[in-house]
Amino acid sequence: MRVRREFRELCSGWGTLRLIEDAFDAEGFVPGPEPEEWEVSGMRRRLFDSYADVIDWQNREQVDRAMRVFEEVWSWGEGVEAEYRERELAKMLRLLDKDGYTIDDRGRIRPARLPRLAELPLEHLDDPASIEEHLGRLDPDDPPLAISSAKSLIEATCKKVLEALGEEYEERAEVPQLVKSVQMALKAHPETIAPTAKGKDTIVRVLASLSQVAIGVAELRNEYGTDHGRTRPSKGLGPRHAHLAVDAAHTYCRFLLQTLHDRLPEASQRPAP
Repeated sequence: MRVRREFRELCSGWGTLRLIEDAFDAEGFVPGPEPEEWEVSGMRRRLFDSYADVIDWQNREQVDRAMRVFEEVWSWGEGVEAEYRERELAKMLRLLDKDGYTIDDRGRIRPARLPRLAELPLEHLDDPASIEEHLGRLDPDDPPLAISSAKSLIEATCKKVLEALGEEYEERAEVPQLVKSVQMALKAHPETIAPTAKGKDTIVRVLASLSQVAIGVAELRNEYGTDHGRTRPSKGLGPRHAHLAVDAAHTYCRFLLQTLHDRLPEASQRPAP
């Protein structure tokens, strides 16, 4: 409630009636009926309340849209005096934190604590920083970014595992090539399964499907990711698609890293080239 009141004041100070109306309309909100008696003064405050009062603040989808409205309101302050904006930012961060949100460096309002993924086993990698960086960007509330980061996580993990095994790869190799190279090196590719292995056909199908999961995430990035200079939002893309890409990438990378753990003693006994 305090966050809403603070953004109402920002609307009053930084916005216009047209800006406030456009911000809410852009997210599909409509104003409610005017009350017989207003609790606040000022046309801009009243317009804000006419929208905010009919939002279901227990509905995650509506709250997500409201946060995008608040992001737009926050952007109106980019031209105000720097010291004043810093004071407002400190106050807003404090209020948002109580509700589990924060404002990032790009002015986006995001959950302060992203859904936690089980930690990946990175202890056998010399420098896992690139993997950790992509893990930190797996934000399901930003589907294009999450999908792009999921693909980048797969790419970085493939390369780091190949490095740990002493295998060479082309720096600009595409995901399908990296996937085949790393699974071959780990002896976890359908082509590496012995014909006499118990359950061979089932294992081959599972490993082939696993490869396609990684490749599918990369293809999804090509369609919906942030890396291709898109000028319009991707229609039909929501948090459930982001969760799918994030979970798929995480599962694939965990399999590679756990298999590396099992294979590494064997790899360390290879003669030096």
